[in-house]
Amino acid sequence: MIFSMRTAIRCAGGLFFSSALLLHAEPPAPWPQFRGPNATGIAAPDARPPVEFDSQKNCLWKVEVPPGGSSPVIWGGRVFLTGFASGKLETLCIQCSDGTLLWKREAKAEAIEPFFDKFGTPAGPSCATDGEHVVTYFGSCGLVCHDFEGKELWSVPMPVIRSADGFGTGNSPVIFEGLVYLLRDEQGDAGGLYAFNVKTGKEVWHTSRKEFQVSYCTPVVWDGALVCIGELRAKAYDLKTGRERWWARGLSAYPCTTAAAGPDGNLYIATWSSGSGNEPNPEYDELLVRHDGDKSGDISLVELADSPLRDFLGIMDDNQNNVLERWEWDPIQSYMRTGKNAVLCIKPGGLGDVTDSHVVWQNERGASYVSSPLAYEDRLFLAKDGGFATCYEAHSGKLLYEKQRLGAEGDYYASPVFAAGKIYAASSRGTVVVLDAAADKLTVLARNVLGELLLATPAIVGNAIYVRTGSHLRAFTDKTSLP
Repeated sequence: MIFSMRTAIRCAGGLFFSSALLLHAEPPAPWPQFRGPNATGIAAPDARPPVEFDSQKNCLWKVEVPPGGSSPVIWGGRVFLTGFASGKLETLCIQCSDGTLLWKREAKAEAIEPFFDKFGTPAGPSCATDGEHVVTYFGSCGLVCHDFEGKELWSVPMPVIRSADGFGTGNSPVIFEGLVYLLRDEQGDAGGLYAFNVKTGKEVWHTSRKEFQVSYCTPVVWDGALVCIGELRAKAYDLKTGRERWWARGLSAYPCTTAAAGPDGNLYIATWSSGSGNEPNPEYDELLVRHDGDKSGDISLVELADSPLRDFLGIMDDNQNNVLERWEWDPIQSYMRTGKNAVLCIKPGGLGDVTDSHVVWQNERGASYVSSPLAYEDRLFLAKDGGFATCYEAHSGKLLYEKQRLGAEGDYYASPVFAAGKIYAASSRGTVVVLDAAADKLTVLARNVLGELLLATPAIVGNAIYVRTGSHLRAFTDKTSLP
């Protein structure tokens, strides 16, 4: 895609809005990282984004952006995100008021990491900012920090990540109390959990995580520690030293979600992966019955043409001969079955193995694959692939509703966000469903169809919601509330 943002495309009949329309007596609370403050997905109490929006309705502006999976990050009237186009990895800064591109900076990478074409991207991690520094991470080349005017302040070069499956990188950096935290689980030598000085980029500590090779989570600060989800378990690390504090067992073998620090002080985790727990994948002999049309004893790319497995053959095909063979399938499934699909509530104060001592409640109903849990008020909300929603009473684990249809099919890679008593849940097919967050049964207020691939989590700042689709970034606000 050729990237051009010289002129923002104004929506709703070509109306132009002055930046003064979005100014407040006090600047709106920022959305400083993936999923906003501490990855909670919860907007400031005074945020009032619109309920209904589309290409015309309540659309403030729409601009073209390069492909990428990173979510919008917002501070001081600026949106930061990343993209990958024409072989280049870029950090972009866009003006909130009208979508004007303020600057873009290329990150130098000697090579691009392997990534899954359908949903993966080498521009997956979201930026992080503290109002002065903008930190970007690419699995292909490491960390780079800019100021708000686009000047590079420092960089930490890293080798191309050796991810376990070649899907692409998903871990976003975090800035907290002067340190940049980065989780980088991989098969290579540069893996582990890192802390860097945000002003200089100097490494403060590095903790090995050799036991973990797969994780797409963003670390979360909770109970004085940094919580990271990896294969089969979650671990918490001391913020100042990187030493292990506690761990909890019983998660899926291929975790993609980020934990949620609840407003009640508890931590909420939901992980799901195919083959884990009560949803096992079929044995290879069953696959042969379904797909081996030529009775050759294995399954070719052509024979998988109508199967979802076709998209993932490149990940499982170790010898890259476009054939899924028994020796490739069986070890993967054996490992996946060691995991459990799980929804957990963990109370603070634990040390060591807290699986039996600090798990308040656990279940597996509604556990999500990529979309992270949303813990708000006394609710825990989950959005699952296929367009299903599940909601728990947070403190007790009581199911309020389970796997109710959102009316928007597709995968759910974006995580739900909360503002003004409403939940915004986005499907990969480009529909943002708005729900009544207080209802004890699924109550849909609007289904907003944008008609593009939608993998990035929306950001909410002030009275606007920012949605990044496959090729555009859009800002929506209730126009009736504008001066």
